[in-house]
Amino acid sequence: MRHRERVQPTVPVLALAAAAGASFGLILVPLSPALAGIVAALLGLGSVAFAVASSPTVEVDGSTFRAGSARIEGRFLGTVDVLDREGVRRALGVEADARAWVCHRAWAAGAVKVTLDDPRDPTPYWLVSSNRPEELAGALRSLIAVP
Repeated sequence: MRHRERVQPTVPVLALAAAAGASFGLILVPLSPALAGIVAALLGLGSVAFAVASSPTVEVDGSTFRAGSARIEGRFLGTVDVLDREGVRRALGVEADARAWVCHRAWAAGAVKVTLDDPRDPTPYWLVSSNRPEELAGALRSLIAVP
């Protein structure tokens, strides 16, 4: 089973990024309202472009799991757990392990926690945000089942 998604920001998050970026243009209103408008538009668009461009791709293919810039072969994966927003909050808070690899986006619907089964790797698990965590978990489980 294959899975590929880009964990992009939702429309409200993009609107907030645009507003936050544009608000810095307001600093220039006393100097020049026209310049303030131009700077606000550029910073607003730049903030949206950055939010979209920095969205990680999460992919499971025939033998590899990729999340953002990291990749790992399926033979090194252990258990897969689906986390809802509350589970993600706990995994990033009181249950966090500083050695874990985290690919988190706050706007994602949930996440998967994948334990690693590689004695040479000190990373205990990956925590990866996903808009479709159940589908991602299914793809990971099928990858683990491949001999």
